[in-house]
Amino acid sequence: MAQVQITHEDLSELVSVSKTEAVEALTMLGFPTEIMEDGALNVEVTPNRPDALCVEGIARVLKCYRTGKPAEYNVGKPEIDVTAGKSVENVRPAFGCAVVRGVRMTDALLRSLMQLQEKLHETLGRKRRKVAIGIHDIDRVKPPFKYFACGREEIKFVPLERSEEMTPLEILKRHDKGMAYEHLVGEKCPMITDVNGDVLSFPPIINGELTKLTESTTNIFIDCTGTSHEAVHQAVNLVASVLAERGWKIEEVRVNGEPYKILQEAKWALPVKESERLLGIKLNHEQVTEFLSKMGHRVSGNTVHVPGYRTDIINEVDLIEDVAIAYGFNNFEPRLPEFSTVGKVFSEATCHEILVGLGFDEVITWTLSNPVLAAKAAVSAQHAVEIENPLTEDFTIFRTSVLPNLLTVLAESKNEKLPIRIYETGPVAAPHLEERLTLASMHSKASFSEIKGFVFALAESSGRKAEAVAEEYEGFISGRCAAIYIDGKKVGLMGEVSPSTLSNFGLEQPVCAAELKL
Repeated sequence: MAQVQITHEDLSELVSVSKTEAVEALTMLGFPTEIMEDGALNVEVTPNRPDALCVEGIARVLKCYRTGKPAEYNVGKPEIDVTAGKSVENVRPAFGCAVVRGVRMTDALLRSLMQLQEKLHETLGRKRRKVAIGIHDIDRVKPPFKYFACGREEIKFVPLERSEEMTPLEILKRHDKGMAYEHLVGEKCPMITDVNGDVLSFPPIINGELTKLTESTTNIFIDCTGTSHEAVHQAVNLVASVLAERGWKIEEVRVNGEPYKILQEAKWALPVKESERLLGIKLNHEQVTEFLSKMGHRVSGNTVHVPGYRTDIINEVDLIEDVAIAYGFNNFEPRLPEFSTVGKVFSEATCHEILVGLGFDEVITWTLSNPVLAAKAAVSAQHAVEIENPLTEDFTIFRTSVLPNLLTVLAESKNEKLPIRIYETGPVAAPHLEERLTLASMHSKASFSEIKGFVFALAESSGRKAEAVAEEYEGFISGRCAAIYIDGKKVGLMGEVSPSTLSNFGLEQPVCAAELKL
């Protein structure tokens, strides 16, 4: 989840809604929202909805839902040319751009654009590797523009927030942004310049100080570069639509002589029958049309026109999900299945019953994780199953242990009344998929004896014989941890979590824990 902070004042400029109404509507629409102590709204946005990563996008979501009228933007014909040279084909090949005119720049808009740019770099852009975005005051330079690759010492320009000219090499070695993202650049550096050779941007590192946005900016040039043509196109659509939501004129740009098309609608068949089948409710043509319109789609006849900024719609099921959201999940009536089954005792059910009896609360956490979280708990992620196209840096591997997740839950609950005892049953890939049961207890007297007692009680209640054999494990206190054997077979480990591991999670109370195969 991405956390987006907006003020009610900024939101009210775009849509007339009270704080309470905004919280209720956004939460119902899948964007959990809370009012912070300073009065700001904190909105949680899932990675598949980058169009809502700023106040303009959030306002658009609310307007569409409340009015049932999708947002429509007029796109002007291109007046500006850009040449993308062959020199970038093996450097950073994807390029897209757009122009926005008639902008009324304010501090609020600058904050919103910076937040959107940062969030898109982190999510869609994969920390600028896949996509990097530049936003420029176009009136400070002279078109046509040129996108090309140059050597590390061929060009000099003043980078953003500096007053001296620097070569790309100097920026990579001395500028904070250059040092942070140097790994994304090879010997050839991408560069965007105007007809006079003045530099707009050194993507994906830094923009030029020359085109910095100010309160006097009225016309904007958006550039997006990257390794994925599709992701770059999505980024251009997202940024352009945000500025268009303010009522300003957006226009295309000619790239190598051809208009770079933006905000084009995708067409889908209206999924009436399939919505009925998957959602299990009676729906007609008018209802599905109404629900999809509330979610920002334009419907004409039997065709759904998905707006260009809705990058999350990749198949029919995504449209049906929008139907379900607009219908309201609270409006679905629970009912018994229309088929009969024969029940039997499931072994996990016994574990749940016993653990609840022992004073534990069940938690359910993410099965996807990242090496940083694993390292905090001294859990190896060396042979972890990696996610091929992760949407966020937080979810790059399938978890190899449940313990880091439980320590995270304890860290988020450390102000609650003690003792806190939690457990989770779920899959891990270490590297083969297996089900595990993990327990954790936190209070001032948490000890090896306590967690051993819980494990042994669980085994005995299930008619099994448990043994503890002394063994050392990283992340646990030496001499206060052991391997768990059930009926003579090694199935897991238990012990007192080490002070260094507790410190990594900001925990001040002792914690004992166990993790074993089910």
